[in-house]
Amino acid sequence: MNLGIFIIGATTFLIAFAYFKVSAFRKMKNKESSWLKLIAVFLVDYFVMATGALMSGVLFVSIFNMAHG
Repeated sequence: MNLGIFIIGATTFLIAFAYFKVSAFRKMKNKESSWLKLIAVFLVDYFVMATGALMSGVLFVSIFNMAHG
């Protein structure tokens, strides 16, 4: 049960973050970017997605466990 709640929390974060990135990409679509900047953005995004998914999953499981004693 906890694994399912964890997956729901992680998925919720990843979907919200994906919508944020799509809107940011559309805004910056016409700007010239170098490969170095794109790689740096990818690494930062990957770190944010990994930690955010873990933390959201932990938060959902913690709230679930507190609510059900």
